[in-house]
Amino acid sequence: MAETELTVQTTITPAAQAKPIPEIPSMANVEDHPAWPTLSRLPVTMTAQIALSRFKVRNLLGLTPGQVFESVSPDTEDVPLWSGGVQLGWTEFEVVDQKIALRLTRLA
Repeated sequence: MAETELTVQTTITPAAQAKPIPEIPSMANVEDHPAWPTLSRLPVTMTAQIALSRFKVRNLLGLTPGQVFESVSPDTEDVPLWSGGVQLGWTEFEVVDQKIALRLTRLA
């Protein structure tokens, strides 16, 4: 079997010529960040998934108001909240003004 040689070339900049990395001040709230007005308007898709037992496409097509399905996970267990393949935290479902809402319980 032939051997493969790997050569890595690096350049080290003397400390006197290196640009200092600006220190980012600690913030109590993300809203205090100077870019927050722009960042707060960016659309973000979040996903909270609950596994349903014996749920088929025909069940989805035939959904009616008030219909209840059994989930695989216990009702006392928090549901993971994801965005872009990154888990942001855990949530619990809640009913607010006859709408389903998610309450963030913990950050990841």
